[in-house]
Amino acid sequence: MSGRLLGPYTVGRVYHGDARELGARVPDGSVDLVFTDPPYLREFVPLYGWLAEWGARVLRPGGFVLAMGGGLYTDQIMRLMSEHLTYYWTFHVALTGQYTGKVHPGGNHTPIITRVKPVYAFVKGWGSPRTVVYDPFAGDGNDKRFHHWGQDMKSARYYIDCFTHERDVVADPFCGGGTTPAVCKHLKRRWWACDNDASAVEQARGRVRNPFYTPRGESEQMVLEFAA
Repeated sequence: MSGRLLGPYTVGRVYHGDARELGARVPDGSVDLVFTDPPYLREFVPLYGWLAEWGARVLRPGGFVLAMGGGLYTDQIMRLMSEHLTYYWTFHVALTGQYTGKVHPGGNHTPIITRVKPVYAFVKGWGSPRTVVYDPFAGDGNDKRFHHWGQDMKSARYYIDCFTHERDVVADPFCGGGTTPAVCKHLKRRWWACDNDASAVEQARGRVRNPFYTPRGESEQMVLEFAA
């Protein structure tokens, strides 16, 4: 899966650096899917605008951006992304077991306990998934073994599989501990990924080099096959 050039980059590698700088050198129309999980804090909301603008350039016609996000800033995220891409749908990952989110809209003292995570889907022009997509999809809950904002492999595998074909290129400019690259390697998708956290990049590179080991001693291959 590695060794093929994507502009000045090689697909199948995780790069360290700012996504806006590294992403500027990804060629136009070279990516089939952007699947990513940007940081959710208020200060990072503008990144969704950059993400959509970048996606509009690097995606092939009909390609999608699937971006996870927090529900508190949905109105801003939708507005920013709609300036560059066409809104398709808001999917939801159902948080199972003990995994829940707690938010305080408008600083209200009474919280909302949420058991879903939004996945904002935008498309370049017109496009459709490879197959039927169910909403919501029951994930495994957040996976913090590789990154403090890490997401589970089961839901990543589901969406990447639904929206791409084998050998398609998947880009993740906020890859954290490497869930997207690990899933793409399993699904035989080509991928390009980066993150500005050097320690997270090392974790991601380790997962790609040895996808059959996790800190708990279980096989990620088993996790991925169970989610199929």
